[in-house]
Amino acid sequence: FICLVFIYICLFLVILLCDCHFITSHAFITTYTEINGQTIARIPEISSVAALDGRQIDYYDSEIKMLIPRQDWMKEFISGDRFKEYTEIRERVQQTNKINITVLMQQFNQTHGVHTYQRMYGCEWDNETGASEGFDQHGYDGQDFILLDMKELRYFTPVQQGVITMYKWNNNRAQLELLRQYYQYECVNWLQHFLMLRKTSGRRT
Repeated sequence: FICLVFIYICLFLVILLCDCHFITSHAFITTYTEINGQTIARIPEISSVAALDGRQIDYYDSEIKMLIPRQDWMKEFISGDRFKEYTEIRERVQQTNKINITVLMQQFNQTHGVHTYQRMYGCEWDNETGASEGFDQHGYDGQDFILLDMKELRYFTPVQQGVITMYKWNNNRAQLELLRQYYQYECVNWLQHFLMLRKTSGRRT
């Protein structure tokens, strides 16, 4: 999981170093972190960050219990009609992640201690070719656990403890189809919506 995060950080740095007028490829990525066990004070059990082209656009954690905009143009979004829909998606993913970390502890035969579950998902879209690609990657205690291959529409795992989850998720063809629809259409739609808001805000300033 660390290697995958490093790759996307490198991608974001390339994007940030380029003149925005020449950028044709865009990325919308959401990262969740959940910590199970006793943690240091003020470290939230659950936190999530969304980024557009490498720049953080919002933040949420289980202490503040609300979505905080990190860009001025996102303040307009949270007062709009689509904010409720966007928040509901984040809440559904959060509930799924709470279940996942419990299952992971069982598969790794762990009953106590501090453990971390991370999920990074999103999509990339080229506004010239229209090509898009989604990704969904899960990590546990800093290592890759299970990843979704969007081309083959199946999960694979680099660790023995992930085999049971891999087979279970791969056998749920209905859920895989929902994920395909989300990453191919809905995620790209959100990406384009945020690009439009950012562009519109830039014109007014």
